[in-house]
Amino acid sequence: MRTFLTLLLLISSHLSADTLSIGVHANYVNEHFKLAAGRAGYSNVLPVKECPELDSEQLKGSQRITMDIMVICNAVKSAKYVDLLRLVPYPNVARGLQLANNNKIDMVGQSLFEGDHRKEENLLITHPVIRIGEFQVGIFSTKNRTDILELGDSIDVSKLRGVTVKSWKTDQAALNNIGAKQVNLLPTRNLIANFISSGRGDFTLSYLKEPVVTRIGGELIRIPGVKVSFDASRSFILPARNTQLFNILQSYIKEQRQKSPDAIRQAYIHAGFITEVYDHWRDLAK
Repeated sequence: MRTFLTLLLLISSHLSADTLSIGVHANYVNEHFKLAAGRAGYSNVLPVKECPELDSEQLKGSQRITMDIMVICNAVKSAKYVDLLRLVPYPNVARGLQLANNNKIDMVGQSLFEGDHRKEENLLITHPVIRIGEFQVGIFSTKNRTDILELGDSIDVSKLRGVTVKSWKTDQAALNNIGAKQVNLLPTRNLIANFISSGRGDFTLSYLKEPVVTRIGGELIRIPGVKVSFDASRSFILPARNTQLFNILQSYIKEQRQKSPDAIRQAYIHAGFITEVYDHWRDLAK
């Protein structure tokens, strides 16, 4: 008991200048590291010295957001900037950026599409960690929409109605780019599945490597054989007050990019986010 209390006091004493607070979505969880924000039985604190290298076996096949966090962690570790990362939950990215601008967190802990956010003077945008064309998504519909699912890779989206969230500008651009007959915009992602299952829309875009997605309002089924590559890159976005942290991230990303092979790209390949598995699938964006 005394050891446990000592550990708590040690952690609490570090949640200050020696801690980097990063925002993550409230539903983020990593089982391997038992890491989550605000979830019972999981830790929201990660000692920087324990962050594995980007090519570590511990990160093989991990979520993209986990790799985003580990890029941040390795950057601050290399600069000896802080001792701990602390995960702070938010309901959506807009709220995460608001927390950052209000000095509640130091930065959003995942890479973001620059085009999804207003170019304000109080935001700093790093070099991309995921470049144009590397972010690919699948075409999804709901289980009851057999009329859409049965189309398979012969799907003609010019006859179908796409669905996405109003604030997801990059998804909207992709739906327009592939020639969707109509693009329906919803206020939150939790409404997407029901909107499609009720017949008001036909399909949406989501995680390419997952045949079934349940994180956007209900169960969505991937249509095999087709994908969409985004004409957009993803970077870390910070409030302008954090210039030192921004420079650390910039230097680290640049340094890793200069390695042969490119260590940032290899990291996302290692995580399974960038993969050759779907190279033969028809890209509707081309």
